[in-house]
Amino acid sequence: MTEPAPAVSTAPLLINVEARWPALVNGKKTTVPFTRTLTIPGKRAAILRRQGVITQSLEADLLAFVRGLPTTPQDARFEELWDGWAVVQRNGLQVNLEKTRANLLATLKDPRGVKVNVVLGSQSAPKRTLDYFLSRGITAHLGTGETNYYGSSAARVKNIHVGASRFQDRLLDGKVVSFNQMVGPISLSTGFVTGLVIAGERTADGVGGGICQVSTTVFRALYGAGLPITQRQNHSYQVHYYDPQGLDATIYQPSLDLKFANDTGGALWFQTEWDDQESRLSVSVFGKARDFTVQIGTPKTLSSTPAPADRLIPDASVPAGQRRQVDWAAPGAVIEVQRSFLRDGKVFRQDTLKSTYRPWPNIFLVGR
Repeated sequence: MTEPAPAVSTAPLLINVEARWPALVNGKKTTVPFTRTLTIPGKRAAILRRQGVITQSLEADLLAFVRGLPTTPQDARFEELWDGWAVVQRNGLQVNLEKTRANLLATLKDPRGVKVNVVLGSQSAPKRTLDYFLSRGITAHLGTGETNYYGSSAARVKNIHVGASRFQDRLLDGKVVSFNQMVGPISLSTGFVTGLVIAGERTADGVGGGICQVSTTVFRALYGAGLPITQRQNHSYQVHYYDPQGLDATIYQPSLDLKFANDTGGALWFQTEWDDQESRLSVSVFGKARDFTVQIGTPKTLSSTPAPADRLIPDASVPAGQRRQVDWAAPGAVIEVQRSFLRDGKVFRQDTLKSTYRPWPNIFLVGR
């Protein structure tokens, strides 16, 4: 009596890549997993199993999948994983196509075959490896600052990108963090464009308008990291981009800088991310592990002053009979923020950040 042919599985066909990348977690070398899967839907997979061969279309899908794998190494940097920050060294993966095809063919010829393992060869290391951080003692996340720039003009966004890029994968070895020194000259020749800046009693065009979005974000990162402030000036009025208020920092080259003392006993490493769809900017700082944590309190408004009446400024660039708003009203305020340093859950030091803001009117440019 002839045995009936085994039923062909209608389960999806899974072409799977599994690798492990070198990583640095809490100052110790380990690995983190990398996985990626190409899923062939069950209906198509059943047909392929019946055919028992690698069809032209399946071969094309396999090659496209392999081309999309990270075969070029990426320099090691900090990544926020599921259980905290770690340095990850994303080596380049080398695929053995011949052995992978053999695995795929064997799975297709098995009526119940589901999973195909992509065969990997040796990994290629990037130029900047884990040892770059380990040799400098940079193993811990110290702080992250975030701000939102929703509603910014294209020029302002451009300046944010240029300024933030100066803190992208940047090492600082010194005892002082100077914002102006790290950013360098703010000029058209260094990539900045003309945008709106606070100039005296109004907002006017100036090169680098929007750079204070970056200085405020850097301030929040270093303030949260617990570094001592040596120079910081809040904006003259409450700028809506910088909510919550009381945690901003303005700069104006060459006279006004943002400075912190680097008291970590080692180098600092900066990373920056921005997302224009969410209008979100973040700056993170890393360094030697500390034996304490830092808590930033909720800003408290100690006093408030109503915004003054609207201000109208004649301007030849505005058509006669029309007006264009360039500033929005904000109340004056005195705001305090308390920073607490904790060791073993107990506060051992506190300091207070005080910001005084002028009341600010709506300002309109009016055509003559």
